[in-house]
Amino acid sequence: KRSPKQNSTYLLNTKSTNLLIDIEKGFVKSLQYNGKEYIGAMVPLFLIALRDHEGKQTRVNTFDMALKNYTQTNEGLEATYDNVSFCVKVSVKMGAQISWGIEIAGVDGYAVEWVNYPQIAVPDDFKDRGGSSKLLWGYNEGTLINDITAREQNNDYFEPEYPCKGIMGVYPAIVETQFMAYYNEHSGMYIASHDKDDNLKGINFLREAGGVKLEFRHFSGANLGEGYTMDYPMVIEFFKGDWYDAAEIYRSWFESQKKSEFVPILQNKKLPKWYGDSPVVITYPVRGRHDTDVMTPNKLFPYVNVMTHVERFEKAFNSKVMVLLMHWEGTAPWAPPIVWPPYGGEAELKKLVDALHARGDVLGAYCSGIGWTINSNLDDYNTEKEFELNGLADEMCLSPEQTLPFSNICTAQRSGYDMCPTREFTVKTVKGQVEKMVHCGIDYIQLMDQNHGGTSYFCYSKKHDHPNMPGRWQVDAVKNMFKEVNQVSGKALLGCESAAAQSYIPYLLFSDNRFNLAYYIGRPVPMYAYVYHEYLNNFLGNQVCVDWKMDVEKAPESFYERMAHSFIAGDMLTVVITENGEIDWNWGKKDKNKLPPNQEYAERFIRNLNGWRTGMGKKYLHTGRMVKPFPVESSEFVIPRRIYGASVVPTVHTSAWLSSDGDFAQFLVNYFPEEKECAVTLDGEGYVLFGTGDPIKLGTGVQHITVPPFSAVMIEKI
Repeated sequence: KRSPKQNSTYLLNTKSTNLLIDIEKGFVKSLQYNGKEYIGAMVPLFLIALRDHEGKQTRVNTFDMALKNYTQTNEGLEATYDNVSFCVKVSVKMGAQISWGIEIAGVDGYAVEWVNYPQIAVPDDFKDRGGSSKLLWGYNEGTLINDITAREQNNDYFEPEYPCKGIMGVYPAIVETQFMAYYNEHSGMYIASHDKDDNLKGINFLREAGGVKLEFRHFSGANLGEGYTMDYPMVIEFFKGDWYDAAEIYRSWFESQKKSEFVPILQNKKLPKWYGDSPVVITYPVRGRHDTDVMTPNKLFPYVNVMTHVERFEKAFNSKVMVLLMHWEGTAPWAPPIVWPPYGGEAELKKLVDALHARGDVLGAYCSGIGWTINSNLDDYNTEKEFELNGLADEMCLSPEQTLPFSNICTAQRSGYDMCPTREFTVKTVKGQVEKMVHCGIDYIQLMDQNHGGTSYFCYSKKHDHPNMPGRWQVDAVKNMFKEVNQVSGKALLGCESAAAQSYIPYLLFSDNRFNLAYYIGRPVPMYAYVYHEYLNNFLGNQVCVDWKMDVEKAPESFYERMAHSFIAGDMLTVVITENGEIDWNWGKKDKNKLPPNQEYAERFIRNLNGWRTGMGKKYLHTGRMVKPFPVESSEFVIPRRIYGASVVPTVHTSAWLSSDGDFAQFLVNYFPEEKECAVTLDGEGYVLFGTGDPIKLGTGVQHITVPPFSAVMIEKI
């Protein structure tokens, strides 16, 4: 140990990487890879949040503390900081990856709520600052950002707090995986939590101190007076390439430690036959036309009224279908947790179940997660008396101050509270509702709609049998709830809003992807599918909110572009229909005078895409493993945002796959009514193009390919 020196800095390095830490003041001063600087601002090495007995929060960072001692070795550095009441020990080790650790001693009278560590701020050299850097974030199946101002203009940064918002940057939740990547044409930095035990985290980014801070917030799950040790490493690794190369680093780690519950689709006996049939999802409400409409029955009630449209869509799509109901609950729409019996009675719903099953089709139903509804804003449903009589306040999540605030989730539709997943009442209630739905013959239950990624929301209750602070206990409780529900779900599959976060994949095998939220701040990329597709397929989802922030009138092709993105991600396709059976732009569209999309175009495109999913492309798109595609160059398509800027995407979408038997294929998708040209750079001979007539042998190097309108083509290695 050495005595601290004023403004002392210590250099840790490998052949290609130099890390310079100001150990006295406590921040990373420089981080260089092959001469490129990755530090854009000097931010404290850690930031800690403490809660006192009354729930009041205090924040402390390295700038508030004194360096007590430190040790430098050949491997790295350890340092201890303290103030009047507690100590923090940090460590960093250099190798192929930079590995970071932290321990916080117990603090009398306080609980450690969370710690941000390590705090790294990269240069603010994105497009809106005249640069070329990009950021990959594991939000809503993968969001690629090149303009931080778009995020700020959309007011899209929400610090995790209670009562929670569904779109907070929390893992495992709407942030479905545990890494980010900052890169440009020179090289990139991968930063990740290599945590196999499902600890609760905030994973986000924001402008700070002149740079862009990559935020990893580790929730402690601690009680008052306890310390905290991060029992997994935070790692940084440098790479050359793009987001695929960063995702490959994470996938390699994930597969090296994944648990036995993660069963590949080809081996998963839980999966029903319809999963492999790739049914097109048809979703609609049976009451009203949109989220907050008058809740009178529409033309699709009684339930069997939809069968005329089902038969028509089967023929148009040349596909099996899944009818996915909204506003079907007998209580009130979007009024969890009690949904049963269905509106109009079980007998009426059973008629639809039987009619669909007779044709080989299936039925799904949206639910609304683990909230408790006190009052519906859409109907006359009210549970105040039941809530008081049964003392249900004791089952709900509480704030840090031990108050019972109303939930922030779907406040236009309902008022109520968040249910704590540790409570037996929560588990019994959810399990009982699922059991009744399955008994009626429902094949798919969107159980955790409004609980993005399958998460629960924070709970600070001192009355419950869990620690005072949010943490891993919350994730474990949700998994235990799913295990209980699986005892009664049979072959019915469960899902959530947004794809299931990594922790919940074994229990939520078919979910409503919400990649459309990525367009507001960047553009979606199929990162989730790259990492997890072998274990589950999802579906395009109802695309709620699209027309709120994206100007679809100026870019009507964006409707087909979303289908193309879903297809290249290996997801099943979805249409939202009106009460007249017309395909609509997205769920929740309130402008009833707006003309619907071109029906013939939509039907043709879905028929062509789903033909690949159920035909020659099935072994890739249904059960394959995504790999980095050969480079594809095409023109750009601009989707204007209503608030700021635009989301710019290629006119030809692509993805590449390996089948379970080792075959390779790459798909190219054109979502326009006219043909599109692109250039694909192949690395050798033996590739054949399918989908433009007779198969065409391709040469090596740059190949110019014309993709027909509303079609996909496949390049396969023969």
